[in-house]
Amino acid sequence: MFHTPIDARAAVPSSIDRRFAFEPPLPFPAHLDRCREVVPAAVDCDGLRFAAEARKSSSGNAFRPAFGTADWRVFSSFCIARRLPAGHRVLIPGRSDRTLRFVVEGSLWQESTGATQAAASPSRVLQAGAIVGEDALFSDGPCELDVRTLEDSLVLELSLARQRELAASCPEIGFELLRAAGAVIAARGRTSGLRAELAAN
Repeated sequence: MFHTPIDARAAVPSSIDRRFAFEPPLPFPAHLDRCREVVPAAVDCDGLRFAAEARKSSSGNAFRPAFGTADWRVFSSFCIARRLPAGHRVLIPGRSDRTLRFVVEGSLWQESTGATQAAASPSRVLQAGAIVGEDALFSDGPCELDVRTLEDSLVLELSLARQRELAASCPEIGFELLRAAGAVIAARGRTSGLRAELAAN
C-alpha cells in the first residue's frame, strides 16, 4: 500500500476557522463612529446653547470648533455644568489647573498676574461663548490667571481626566477641541503683536 502524505497547508479548517473565513474583518476602532449615538437628541444640551453664544460673539476667546449638533451633545456629555454665584473665584494664580471651562451664561473677569503674561493678555471680560484656561491643554505649569465671575454664571467644566476619555472615545472630536483651542491662542497672539506694534509707533 502506498501512503499519500497529507499537506498540512491543505488540511480541513476547523469550525472556528470556517466561521471567520467568510466574515469581513472588523474596521479599525478609530473608524467606528459610535460617539454620536451616545446622547439622546431630545436631551436639552448646554453645549448647543454655548455654541449659539460663541457664534454671536466677537471676542477672540470665543470657542468655535467645527462641531455638528450631535458632536456638541457628545462633547457636553463629557462636561460638568456648574452654576457659579457672582464673585466666585474660578482660577487662582500659582495653582496648576488643567480643567477647561466654557461660559454658557453670565460673564467672568480675567486678569493676568505674571509680568510677561500681563503684557500678552491684559485684563478682559469673558462673555458667554468664551473658553477659559485654554493654555492648560498644552502646559503643565501653574496658572498665572486670576478669573472670577462678575455675575451669576453657568459654566461647562471639562477636567483633564474627561479630556483624555473624550480623546480616546471620540478622536475626531478630541482633535477638533485642540484645534479650536489653538485658534483662540493664535488669535490672542496676533492681538498682542498688534498691540505691541501700535505702542512702538
